[in-house]
Amino acid sequence: MINNIDLKTKNNSLNKAFSLLNHFTIDKDVIGLSELSRLSSIPKATVYRLMTTMEENGFIRKVNIIGRDNQYRLGLKFLELGKLVSEQLEIREVALPYMKNLRDKVNECVQLIVRDGNEGIYIEKLEGDRPVRLYTRVGRHAPLYGGACPRAILSFMEDEEIERILKTKQLEAITSNTIINKVSLLKSIEEARKTGYTVSYGELELESTAIGAPIFDNQGKVIASISIAGPEFRFTDKEMTFFIDELLKTTLHISQEYGYKKLQVT
Repeated sequence: MINNIDLKTKNNSLNKAFSLLNHFTIDKDVIGLSELSRLSSIPKATVYRLMTTMEENGFIRKVNIIGRDNQYRLGLKFLELGKLVSEQLEIREVALPYMKNLRDKVNECVQLIVRDGNEGIYIEKLEGDRPVRLYTRVGRHAPLYGGACPRAILSFMEDEEIERILKTKQLEAITSNTIINKVSLLKSIEEARKTGYTVSYGELELESTAIGAPIFDNQGKVIASISIAGPEFRFTDKEMTFFIDELLKTTLHISQEYGYKKLQVT
């Protein structure tokens, strides 16, 4: 029979270990022992024990930064596991050839996201060869209401699910252009359902423009979205018309790979 006390202790240790890992971010990839203890409110001795265990298993690396001891970075084990997860994302494998074709036609950044709770996560990004590029990265999260690519998912979700998200999620501005008014957001969703695509102007990054469109499965459920994004000065009226046309063709072809039924496009 399992000892309930031992199990509870192990679970508590795991929870503490996971809480420590959550403090590592893109902007904060090296954290010292004392700071980890302060951020997590976990005693320093416990933090040291947990970090040492994770270091022994390849999840943490101890580094020497400007002569300071007990500094930590995430280990290469996460890269291995992240690659495994990435390879399991079938939508990326299906979409990638179409994304490359789209990128070659528009010569702008082409991005793919999927839903992750109340957010979208970027799982693929292809750059054009123009000198001024968009700063985004694979693994980045964005709220479903913010930006063309995330909102292309939100706009085509069930009404009940959209309502639930808007009730439970505080709309926070990423930039001064992020839509945080629910009435304006619902109007944007309504417009997207009419046109089949979304547009954003500097909502996640100022002076950028993006166009997003959904990908559907065989039941008509939105499962991902693709966007074309870049500096706003390159998104002229003429270019926008061309971009939208090519984007909608691309997302329809990918949707049809999943059995989505709609009038064929050539």
